[in-house]
Amino acid sequence: MTKKSIIIDEKAHAELGKLSESLRMNLGSLVKEMIYYFKKTGINPKDAVNNNPSLMVAALDKRIVSFLKVQERDILKPLRQDVFNYQNIQKEEISKLIIVLNKLLSQHSERTNEIKKTHVENLDKTNSNDSERTKMLISELQKNRQAILLICQLLDDKNKSGTMDKLKSLFS
Repeated sequence: MTKKSIIIDEKAHAELGKLSESLRMNLGSLVKEMIYYFKKTGINPKDAVNNNPSLMVAALDKRIVSFLKVQERDILKPLRQDVFNYQNIQKEEISKLIIVLNKLLSQHSERTNEIKKTHVENLDKTNSNDSERTKMLISELQKNRQAILLICQLLDDKNKSGTMDKLKSLFS
């Protein structure tokens, strides 16, 4: 390895010496590491402003917080308000639906009760009519029985053939 010299002013040489002492490196190693550092990071040392890294992090932190606040204001809060409004609309619609359903159920119940009442009335009428027909039929049968007995009595006045007794036994 051949050694090369670099020409720098005395002030820069003194600063380089202080830096090498604080980092516990010799001047050649420090310069070599500085070259690799600038090459890897792509930092231009002429553009470097002597900023403290903690100040840069604080500034970046402020920018991030500012960005998040803008996102919250422009996106999250309107989105939250939209969700809240939608939820209220849904509650109102569900309430309206419940009212309509209750009304329909009430109408259905009333109509069912009317149908039951009509059905019971029709059954009562049918039963009443059947009862009247049964009474009329029994009355007609009794008249027919009396007529048959009267005809038998006229035909067999003294009941010699026993027809009257046979008919009476049939009707009882």
